[in-house]
Amino acid sequence: MTTNISTTIGLRRELEEILVRAAGVGHHTLAEAGDSTLEDLGLDSLAAMELQAVVRDRYGVRIPDESLAMSLPQVVHHITTELSGDA
Repeated sequence: MTTNISTTIGLRRELEEILVRAAGVGHHTLAEAGDSTLEDLGLDSLAAMELQAVVRDRYGVRIPDESLAMSLPQVVHHITTELSGDA
């Protein structure tokens, strides 16, 4: 599967919605997140597990256990890399 910019943007938006719903992260926080780690955004291990489960179910991609140390752009990159088969 080839990924493009619209796929990446759509994926990021979907992950943001998951973070808002599952982890209670505010939209404003996400808008200013930059390269903040998921832990810096307020996620705990339970919220990270929820994110991992949703991504695995929707995309068939496993996010590393170290996901709390990853930023949202890093998570998006990891997923798109796995989906494109470039891993």
